[in-house]
Amino acid sequence: MKKVLNLALGLLVASVLFVSCSSDDNEIPQLKGNFVLNEGSTNGSISLIDKDDNVTLNYFASVNSIALGQYPQSLAMNDEYAFIVVTTGSGAGYVEVVTAVDFKHYATIEGFSYPREIAFADGKAYVSNGNGVTGTYPNQVKQNNEVFVIDLNTMTKTKEITVGAGPEKMIVSGNKLYVANSGGWSNDDNTVSVIDLDTDEVVKTITVKSCPKDMVKDTNGDLWVYCSGVPDYSNYPNVSYTNAGISKIDGDTQDVNSFVLTNLSTSGIKNIAISKDKKTVYFMSDAVYAMNITDTALPTTKFVDATFYGMDVNPKNGNLWLCEGTNPGKVLVYSSNGEKLKEFTVGAIPNSTMFSY
Repeated sequence: MKKVLNLALGLLVASVLFVSCSSDDNEIPQLKGNFVLNEGSTNGSISLIDKDDNVTLNYFASVNSIALGQYPQSLAMNDEYAFIVVTTGSGAGYVEVVTAVDFKHYATIEGFSYPREIAFADGKAYVSNGNGVTGTYPNQVKQNNEVFVIDLNTMTKTKEITVGAGPEKMIVSGNKLYVANSGGWSNDDNTVSVIDLDTDEVVKTITVKSCPKDMVKDTNGDLWVYCSGVPDYSNYPNVSYTNAGISKIDGDTQDVNSFVLTNLSTSGIKNIAISKDKKTVYFMSDAVYAMNITDTALPTTKFVDATFYGMDVNPKNGNLWLCEGTNPGKVLVYSSNGEKLKEFTVGAIPNSTMFSY
């Protein structure tokens, strides 16, 4: 059962967690802690885990006295604000903006149909949007979608960039923004769109394995794209996947080298992460695996013998945070040696963790 904390408790936790980024008074202070994003069943939530491993459930609600909303998908923070991308069941998604110093509501950016992920570059934010189809079931057909450009001074949309169907994860590398086009509900895309950040125009489309959803960048500047494959539900609940794999995009030449994934049994979208030194890729198929970026074949030894709904690496200590998509949710913490260190109970259906230090 969800436990809603009151406003006083939320403000107390905020006062404990308030830390300046620097001794320089000109630096912008931020809340510190590990923020777990929970999709929820009716309303999503954020669970805050502090440095002493104390868990505050429904942290956003405790600070703002309102629920976060249905199905938040991603959470990211820049110097001044945290951005919570909320994909609602009604098709009227939005981005909730809170101040980084206290997590209080600052603005709501609206006008999205199905927002998914957010990235930052050059004083702008980029939000991927769209479910990849048009029409109503069973007559839905594939439809390309868009990335919206957000002016961070005004918190308004300034441009719409057409990309592939069902755009999900985005990564900034150099002066380019890479967008994984998952196909969305159509399950019919196998491309990564490359956007020039100077012009905010698509300059290249890269072909990868089917249904790319998540990406990481390694120490060499190469991108590792997790492609979940085209699902076949004809023998449901046994689901099979076609053309699944991990596609490695060379950061210099943009050439693609792909590895075939088999035995997929994970339903999550956030299925890949990179180690603290950016030399080890963690990914899921029928378990969690760890792969050195110089390897020429996928590993066969399981790093953690289980699958999860989402995964992230703590950039400070390199620990792997694994989200169980249950209600109530759980987050399991493993060391880079595969040793289970901690377990936390959080909100319903957690999908990711954002770390603030």
